[in-house]
Amino acid sequence: MNFGFLKSHLYSKFWDPIFFAFTLLFISLVSGVHAESKEIFLPFPETWNESIPKESDKLDPSKPTNGDMKDTKVETLTVSEPPPKTDLNLTSSKTDSKKKKKKEVIDPSKASYQKGKAYLSRDQKKSAEQEFADSYGKEGEVAKFSRVENTNLFGLDGKEKESSGLVEKQEDPDLKIKSQFELARSLDRIGNPESEEKAYKEYLKLVTEFPKHPELTPRANYAMAVLLIRKKEYRSAAHQLVQVIKNFKESEEFLPAHYYLGKIYESSWDERDLERSLKYYQLYLNGVEGKNPKPGYDFRKETRERLRVLGSAI
Repeated sequence: MNFGFLKSHLYSKFWDPIFFAFTLLFISLVSGVHAESKEIFLPFPETWNESIPKESDKLDPSKPTNGDMKDTKVETLTVSEPPPKTDLNLTSSKTDSKKKKKKEVIDPSKASYQKGKAYLSRDQKKSAEQEFADSYGKEGEVAKFSRVENTNLFGLDGKEKESSGLVEKQEDPDLKIKSQFELARSLDRIGNPESEEKAYKEYLKLVTEFPKHPELTPRANYAMAVLLIRKKEYRSAAHQLVQVIKNFKESEEFLPAHYYLGKIYESSWDERDLERSLKYYQLYLNGVEGKNPKPGYDFRKETRERLRVLGSAI
């Protein structure tokens, strides 16, 4: 073959415009493919990270190689490691428990209150009074309950001023009304006309200043009615019982109020009405049927007897 001829032929062709353009196009395509291949086949970040063996993988021959890439991913996802919050939670719980321990301060009024209750259980009222006074003298959290106890005990001793002073010192509204009731009830228990008048005033103060307390207001109405029945003031007693029946249907005093209205209308006074008395007795008995009234509110035996007597009388 004449290589000289071929070389001169190609050289002449090289300068041919069409061949020159084709040559430039071919070179640009080749260089483009070469450039793209470098970018396309660069490892993606996750592949790149996984392709670098970890130091732990080098030490542990049991772990899969890079050839088992899918298995490696699954294994990595299923490995359960303790969440980073666990240590924080443990630390915070320990800190909280330490804080709680620091906050646990002994109530200085509690011991005397407990002593007072122990003395009361043995009916040693004077000793109980002293302990309760010592308790609220220390102004701890339990002091307010000691005031309630001494409100009652001072009232029983006829110490009305001391008892009233303890009521006024109660800051808790619920305990204040309870203390007020204890004062009235203790004066009522003394049983003489003077103390009964004082008890009536305390009951009246309670039902007018706390007219909607669901527990103690009906108790005060009811207790005041019983006091007035003893004094044979039947109209005023009936008024208090009607307040219970109208306004406190869910109270423990609701049914016993019917029994006492039966007693009132059976009693000798201007508005005596045996038929009405019979009606109230029957309402009480119907209401307690199938129930077990608490001590002091159980009048089933007396009611059956009065129904028998009134039924034959009418």
